Amino acid sequence: MEVNNKMKHTIKVAWAKGVSQFLALAGAILLVFVLFKFDAIMAQIVRIINILMPIIMGIVLAYLINPMVEFYDRKLSNSLGKAIEKKCGKRPSMRGVSILISLAIIIAIIVVLIMMVVPQLVSNITNAVSLLPDQIQDLVKKITELAKNNDRAKEIITELYNNGISYFTEWVKDNMLGQVTFVINGIMGIFGTAVNCLVAFIVAIYVLLSKDTFKRQTKKLVSAFLPERHIQVLSSILKESDKIFGGFISGKIIDSLIIGAICFVCCLILRMPYVALISVIVGVTNVIPFFGPYIGAIPSTILIMLDSPSKGVIFLLFIIILQQVDGNIIGPKILGESTGLSPFWVVFAIFLGNGLFGVVGLFIGVPTWGVVYYLIKRYVNYRVRKKE
Repeated sequence: MEVNNKMKHTIKVAWAKGVSQFLALAGAILLVFVLFKFDAIMAQIVRIINILMPIIMGIVLAYLINPMVEFYDRKLSNSLGKAIEKKCGKRPSMRGVSILISLAIIIAIIVVLIMMVVPQLVSNITNAVSLLPDQIQDLVKKITELAKNNDRAKEIITELYNNGISYFTEWVKDNMLGQVTFVINGIMGIFGTAVNCLVAFIVAIYVLLSKDTFKRQTKKLVSAFLPERHIQVLSSILKESDKIFGGFISGKIIDSLIIGAICFVCCLILRMPYVALISVIVGVTNVIPFFGPYIGAIPSTILIMLDSPSKGVIFLLFIIILQQVDGNIIGPKILGESTGLSPFWVVFAIFLGNGLFGVVGLFIGVPTWGVVYYLIKRYVNYRVRKKE
């Protein structure tokens, strides 16, 4: 009997060792394959992401507005749901109504922002175009006066004129078709983006409505492959990661809306030009941690200075004060220590996110690194406790 047990143990150890060696070899082969075919693999990954982009956008949108949906779901269930229960004897689900209210608020905010920004942009472009003929006429007058009494200047101007006509003719021949194609592609791109956004909204509604079903399916799938102890650990990690990532993103959006609103009101009081456009720029760029306020303040200040240098200086001082208030009062109240990152790691995360994912990385770099930092910290603490 003892011999049989020893043989079973030996076979079990040998089997485990064999499986480990096989997995290590398979992993090494896979790594070599990925390294040699990296560009082709990345191209396929990008292609798949582009195909699934509307679905990805919908899932992201659902994740972002889920806290709002949960809030309205609780409020409506405790008020309207109870009232219906008293009359009909059964409390209905308020989730569908909560989703519609949340999406309506999001769409309303987007429409208001567009209505604030687009008319000002159109007005500025129209003014610039209307002033252009007068500016060209003034320039022609100055050039004509210069050429009247100076033969050398006349020769240079004539040569520049002829070269300019020749260059413009060649440019039209070589690039007109390309420019037309560029415009058509741009229009098609706008149409494609609109379709993707519509699909994303539909996907978001479906995901939010089926949230409980997805949770049950995921839990069942995980339970089939992991023991209960590991499931509890995984659940704890996911909850904390969601708290870090989701808490930061939603908090930063609320913070930026408040900053944009304060900027709008104060700019109206200070009689600044381009109030709506400036407020949107300041609010949107404020979502980017650390560097966002500066990214928004620089073009806004330049834009105001082109209209009035003195108001540009006043606006710059106002933005400095506003960012101090945000950094020391508003931001900490809303965000707290949501990521647990020091300023060094915040800057590190911004540069890393921007380098890997461009503009999107500026927005998600800090909360993503906050999750990674939490996972590393949790594992290190686990290893230290294990040694003790």
